[in-house]
Amino acid sequence: MGEETDYNPADWIDLFCRKSQAVKSKASRGRKQELSISAQETLGRRVAALLGKQVRHVWKEVGSASRFRRKGARTDQDQALAAVVKGEVGALWCYRLDRWDRRGAGAILHIIEPEDGIPRRILFGWNEETGRPELDSSNKRDRGELIRSAERAREETEVLSERIKNTKDHQRANGEWVNARAPYGLEVVLVETLDEEGDLYDERRLRVSAELSGDPKGRTKAEIARLWHTLPVTDGLSLRSIAERLSDEGVPNPSGTAGWAFATGRDIINNPAYAGWQTTGRQEGQNQRRRVFRDENGDKLSVMAGEALVTDEEQLAAKEAVQGEEGIGVPNDGSEHSVKAKHLMTDASYCESCEGSMPWAGTGYGCWKTKSGQRAACEKPAFVARKAAEEYIGKRWQDRLIHAEPDDPILIEVAKRYRAAKNPKTSEHESEVLDALARAETALKRVWADRKGGLYDGPSEEFFKPDLDEATERVTAIQSELERVRGGSNKVDVSWIFDPDLVRHTWERADEKTRRMLLRLAIDEIWISKAAYQGQPFDGDSRITINWHGESPARRRVKTRKLPSGKVVPLIRPQKGK
Repeated sequence: MGEETDYNPADWIDLFCRKSQAVKSKASRGRKQELSISAQETLGRRVAALLGKQVRHVWKEVGSASRFRRKGARTDQDQALAAVVKGEVGALWCYRLDRWDRRGAGAILHIIEPEDGIPRRILFGWNEETGRPELDSSNKRDRGELIRSAERAREETEVLSERIKNTKDHQRANGEWVNARAPYGLEVVLVETLDEEGDLYDERRLRVSAELSGDPKGRTKAEIARLWHTLPVTDGLSLRSIAERLSDEGVPNPSGTAGWAFATGRDIINNPAYAGWQTTGRQEGQNQRRRVFRDENGDKLSVMAGEALVTDEEQLAAKEAVQGEEGIGVPNDGSEHSVKAKHLMTDASYCESCEGSMPWAGTGYGCWKTKSGQRAACEKPAFVARKAAEEYIGKRWQDRLIHAEPDDPILIEVAKRYRAAKNPKTSEHESEVLDALARAETALKRVWADRKGGLYDGPSEEFFKPDLDEATERVTAIQSELERVRGGSNKVDVSWIFDPDLVRHTWERADEKTRRMLLRLAIDEIWISKAAYQGQPFDGDSRITINWHGESPARRRVKTRKLPSGKVVPLIRPQKGK
């Protein structure tokens, strides 16, 4: 057996390397570039060796500090800071203070003044002349400079951000395209114009692009973008159908890869720029779709240098032809279009592999990420035939209610939900009355508590009885109202829930819409796994997992997000009521 060695955090140091830009811009050619991440790491390892420490981990980030600050999260920097604060490592080195953070002194105070009193170090740069770091939190003389420099960096960022915002606001109001890239099928051009003083300057405008899309038919990107506007109207195709057609025809998507997503087409037909109009941009924390920008007079502004790709009428017709958030097309038979879910398990079923939803897929329910062209295609997309799945779910629903004990919480929850579904107004009023009753009872208890506490002693004695009578009458009146609501003509009969024969009868005689409602009284989520092989006989017990209301979920849905580093981590979803 090997000899055990104690790990001493003071002997180790982490490195934090960050670069503002991922790539060099054309405008910066010939100019001095900031130190690359690899060069920062090399310098950091040299500093660690000079300090007699070993490098434990190298944290890396690429992106502007203002972008990280606006979104409120810089994962690697936060993890590097946490490692030092928790005592996992004794020191943290960074190339320069402005490479560390622009959120002010708060980002380093946890190290300078640790709550547990255990010394930590954060170091910046290296001075060849002095043979020591430029700034070192263990040096009392450097601590004040660290705080002041961090605050200056934060102030400079805020001033710069405000200037950039004002500039973009002015350009947008002037009809200029302020985004870095043009929409698919359009391109940015510089148009010379005269300012108020007669000087020439360039305005960034849009025009229809002649760039080829890369499909076998030789069509341009502009022609493909126009198809998204015309096919829903002329051929009655849904956005999903158009995406499948373009994918089958081998047309590369805007990213240059194979496979189109319906959401891409939805964004195209909802982008005012294709009709020639200035857009609002995508605001942080607001609706991410672009809207028509209007000036202070409420007028729309043209952003085109030349004719637009489509007219207002053509874009409006495309929007009307693909009603609904998921772009479901208008029925070819001319019947009234509805985007409401109508199949039994729609919006309640999820794929076990990718956690994506499983909407109706023609003959059953299938993972929506089945298409190989999807950017995040499911590795094991599940599909289940309608008849087998719905019969199994219906039987499980009946068995759960029939075999439940009379005091089983799920029966109480089902009765409550059924009453709310059948008579939502009365149920809502009942909840309001219950809330009012709770407040009245609290007020009554407070009167008695004040009496016991001596607040009604002496001269205040005469006020006790009126206050008590008023609080008591209030509770009595609300209790009467509650009895009226629960026993009135709008009372919903829920006795069938506690009768096995009536449970079966209610389910069997219910139509599709009613069954959807009944199913959701007891079931939260339905998880479906992919069959082991094609043609495998359906086995519901092995392929379907059900999360019941009020019970610990057998399978919890865990949403994920992609970090700047490319790592995929769980996105914690807060529970309801918390």
